[in-house]
Amino acid sequence: MPMGFLKKHFSMYSHLPREIYVLAFGKVMTSMGALIWPMLTLIMSEKLGLNGQTIGLYMMIFSMFMGPFYLLGGKMADKYNKKHIIVTFDLIGNSLYFVCAVLPMSMTTLYLLAIASLFQAMEQPAYDALIADLTTYKDRERAYSLNYLSMNLGLVLAPTIGGILFNHYLSLSFFINGLADISSTLLLLVFIKNVKANNQDTKAMNEYEKGETGSIFKVFSERKLFFLLFVISGIAALIYNQFNFLMPLHIEEVFHGSGAFKFGILTSINAVVVVIGTPIFTKKLSGVIDIRIMYFGQLLESLGLAFFIFLNHYFIIAIVGMILFTIGEIFGSISKTPYLTKRIPDTHRGRVLSITNSFAGLIGVLSNYVIGTLIDYYPFSTVWIIIAVIGLFVMILYSIYLRLDKKVYSGLYEKTM
Repeated sequence: MPMGFLKKHFSMYSHLPREIYVLAFGKVMTSMGALIWPMLTLIMSEKLGLNGQTIGLYMMIFSMFMGPFYLLGGKMADKYNKKHIIVTFDLIGNSLYFVCAVLPMSMTTLYLLAIASLFQAMEQPAYDALIADLTTYKDRERAYSLNYLSMNLGLVLAPTIGGILFNHYLSLSFFINGLADISSTLLLLVFIKNVKANNQDTKAMNEYEKGETGSIFKVFSERKLFFLLFVISGIAALIYNQFNFLMPLHIEEVFHGSGAFKFGILTSINAVVVVIGTPIFTKKLSGVIDIRIMYFGQLLESLGLAFFIFLNHYFIIAIVGMILFTIGEIFGSISKTPYLTKRIPDTHRGRVLSITNSFAGLIGVLSNYVIGTLIDYYPFSTVWIIIAVIGLFVMILYSIYLRLDKKVYSGLYEKTM
């Protein structure tokens, strides 16, 4: 990249707390070794011989198990030291990648990956809440944007390398994945200090995120609008999940024999667009209210996936669709978590984030069983049309939600004017 571009757009990440940069560098290391999860659907279909319906069923079961662990992680994040939670669960989960590396590929490998994902689910709420604890509400978009950018910076080459190793050296992918994750965990252990949200100056908070007493049920009862957000998030997750479910299966059918490699290329394109686009869009959209960014992000994601309706041996269609999808993903990633953290008390961040994300994840993956059944009986183009119609429906819900959000959280809208 030209130095002028780097200076102009990446300078926006200056003057954040040191710990945010440590977390960002750790994300780069972790995602550089992420060779397994982008290929999980193809591992189940090509290495284990599972059909679409069975793959969807396994993903549904995994999600059902992950939900309670994600919620438990959220509760622990609000009660215990977030750094210790992240380090402990990371080390346990990541060690299983080394076990997978030495075992022959079988269903046991799949079950070990499922167990590893449970520990990763437990530490994620603590990770998200830690970023919020380290920043003020004014810096939160930049902090989450940098975290998202760092994750994708490492993913620029990882999926392509994973695709190259997929056919003959898959065990090496497991080893690299585990080594990268543990390196990131040790970095966090050494350089991140213990932080509590209540150490922040109350002047650095907005009126909606000040701490409250009472249970999580009390928090939600006072914020009933979030129940509509749960529905929207679940449907949006259904759409987004097709990136790692329907898309690789479709690519493999169209480009049989080179599907893993071509899907790896698409995933790398996704990461490249994120690396270039995240600082640009974060800066350009800095004065736009987060819910509007979420709205346009969902629109672009749905539009990008709709391109796959017309995929017929023309890989360029997949590339254009992936670029549009990725821009929408950027919009959503730089706005969703900041949106929530600005509207919930800091004493309940871990639980609210875990409940919101686990509900979205559960609905999204439960739908994979339905989608997996559909692709066993209908052409891929027909299934993509169904996804497009669902995308149109969620846009209508977003339009309603935007108007309601402006009424309930009018104070945040005044700050953007």
